Amino acid sequence: MRDEDLGLSIDQPLSIREQVYKRVSELILSGRLAPMERIVENKLAKQLGVSRTPVREALHVLEMEGFLDAIPRIGYQVKEIHWEEVDEICEIRKVNESLAVRWAIEKITPEELKALEDNLDAAARDLKKGVTSRISEQDADFHELLVRASGSKRLEEICQILRRHMFLYRVESMARPETALNAIEGHRKIVNAFKARDVKSAEQAINDHLEYVKDDIRQYVNRKSL
Repeated sequence: MRDEDLGLSIDQPLSIREQVYKRVSELILSGRLAPMERIVENKLAKQLGVSRTPVREALHVLEMEGFLDAIPRIGYQVKEIHWEEVDEICEIRKVNESLAVRWAIEKITPEELKALEDNLDAAARDLKKGVTSRISEQDADFHELLVRASGSKRLEEICQILRRHMFLYRVESMARPETALNAIEGHRKIVNAFKARDVKSAEQAINDHLEYVKDDIRQYVNRKSL
């Protein structure tokens, strides 16, 4: 864990454990805590100004969710996601998000459809200006909106966990304009299928999009290993 000030003040009314969990999650997902970086309980507790107990509990939850690895007698380290895991997660996402599409396509509201279009427009405007810093977040928001339209809270929770496991790779890979453009085009095909209420086209669009995501991350992983 770096000694720099990470801006991690703790406020109420969330429980201390929940706040620690939230802060460390944000650091991992933003890349400020990089894969393989170590986290020491007592150092983190001191930085946060809390006791070690809620820190230990929060880190254990993050370990159970697959974001941290426990290191005996040392503490934790941010988990390094390997290509095999990415491949597996993408394939599971295809199944889950295809299901979300089937459930959502007949019940999506005009407001939900507009939210998807607004997301697309905002991402396209940013890309046109050469701004890619928000693309990965917009990408995650698009998929969250899509799954939420299915009306299944359980499916939404499952899909969110899977997306979070891949988020670090997407943050860096989507900084490339070509990757961002392909993501936006993939999302547009999904929205167009929803407008047409075409289930088969929507499922194909989500599968094609996630296949591209998988291929893009594979290229990213290969570049990182060079």
